[in-house]
Amino acid sequence: MAIPLLLSTGVNALDVIIAIFGSVLSICAGTYIFTQSRFWLQSRGNAGRFEGREPLTLPYSIPYLAGFPRLLNPHAMYEYALRKAPQNAPVQLSVGPISIYVLFGDKNIKMIFKNSKVLSKDSSSRLIMKSSGMKPEDVRIFSSDRSGIGIAPKTSISEEKRIWKKTHETGVSHLSSGPAVNQLTNGFMATFIKELDKEPQGHSFTVPLWDYVKKAMFVASTTALAGQEIFRVNPDLVKTYWHYDESFLLIALGLPKLIYWQGHARRDRMLESAERWLESAHANFDERDKDSEWEPLFGSAYMRNTLFDIKNVGVSTHGQAASVLSIIWAINSNAIPCTIWILLEALQRPGLIQRLRSEITPTFHKNSNGDLSIDVSKLITECPLLTSVYQECLRTRASTTITRQLDDDMESDGYILKKGKFLMSPSWLPMHGPLWDVPGHPAKDFWPERFVEMPKLAPKDEEGRSKFEMAMKPDNWFPYGGGNMICTGRFFAKQEILAAAALLILKFDFEPKEWIMHGGKKSSRPAAPDEAFAGSGILPPDRDLMVTMRRVG
Repeated sequence: MAIPLLLSTGVNALDVIIAIFGSVLSICAGTYIFTQSRFWLQSRGNAGRFEGREPLTLPYSIPYLAGFPRLLNPHAMYEYALRKAPQNAPVQLSVGPISIYVLFGDKNIKMIFKNSKVLSKDSSSRLIMKSSGMKPEDVRIFSSDRSGIGIAPKTSISEEKRIWKKTHETGVSHLSSGPAVNQLTNGFMATFIKELDKEPQGHSFTVPLWDYVKKAMFVASTTALAGQEIFRVNPDLVKTYWHYDESFLLIALGLPKLIYWQGHARRDRMLESAERWLESAHANFDERDKDSEWEPLFGSAYMRNTLFDIKNVGVSTHGQAASVLSIIWAINSNAIPCTIWILLEALQRPGLIQRLRSEITPTFHKNSNGDLSIDVSKLITECPLLTSVYQECLRTRASTTITRQLDDDMESDGYILKKGKFLMSPSWLPMHGPLWDVPGHPAKDFWPERFVEMPKLAPKDEEGRSKFEMAMKPDNWFPYGGGNMICTGRFFAKQEILAAAALLILKFDFEPKEWIMHGGKKSSRPAAPDEAFAGSGILPPDRDLMVTMRRVG
């Protein structure tokens, strides 16, 4: 109303726009000068350490939104926060009404992992549920349980309503035990081999490698995890999922539907697919299969028992579908990018594919039916180069963020962290830090043999520990998280990644052609980690490699 009123008085429209722009600019500049001056004054001397004060708040320019724009580029935000942090101490980032403590250094990371009684992951889990499209009534069921995952509940609640504890125990039981993980891996390999064998022996074809691998692996991984029914009732599931994956992070960051309608529409299509699957699976499930390790309707015992756990506390089918999205996303959008990085890095280094193939070949054999099989235990224990390439991919491509909410006040590096506020710590900085520097192979570079050669280096500190030992401490190396909330699917993820990479290397010859953008245009450089996904897990490649593949195995 104000602008038309001004224009009716004869004021020039351009003058109005300039005046508004100038006012906004003045407010932002004034806000930055004030917050920067406050930070500078408070950071003098001991910066309030051991004086009962909270960490200093980082400067910002936009009132209320404050540090939100920095969250859109997490890696730049971490580097900025580390530069500003007095003596690498915790700092505080304001994001609207929320305050987030940003922590650095092995001492503070260790503190996070050891204080599970004071730190909770429930809030971030609820955020993921909301971003997955879960309805408020289902979110409330999860939110009502604040008892944690430990044997002794943090709050007074009946045991049958402890949904977080139940789902955590289900995850540990079915994703951390050797036999259960091997069952999942064998199921994955059986389907993946079928997908790869669609190309006949001796046949050559040219494809974008990332596009080819992600589609084949998604079918195999999701079948092992969630069964065949999800594909039967959703013929376009592969396409639907990868569209959803492209939109996941911006929705998770809270971008509203009004601004990001396309992403929300993609999420809703994936949610509808999951709900359609669950309605069919529940309607047709045979109770005689309730103890099986895998059946075609719900897939793995892990998926089936998790869904029954949340169904039994009153979560609707729609709510179950929203929960499933995060499970399917977590495994596919981390294991598949890691696998493609193994191939992309190997193909850029002459002779590396051949060395890997020579190492892998003894782990394979054909069964009595002539079908290819793999000894996963040998693949893990007798293929040091493949394992090193896998770990180097984790080091250079994993960008996870440890997030917790404080259930009580606690101290960190001389500062008080207040109850109800949030804290976060990145894996990216320590896994690219100076502990990983080796002459000729700086931490910023990908070195396939790093995890083979670094352990051989002489000890460097006065206690006789090598740089490698220090770098691999859980408070410096945490691609899968840490503490009692470490990713329960990490064992299956590792076996899936190694098995997939091994099968591709053994079954195909690769002839790289050219780098292309995901839209198909030629690229002037190789793929790099797509930092648009920073903080969410394994960063996918920001472009693709056209290759001619020939089936040889």
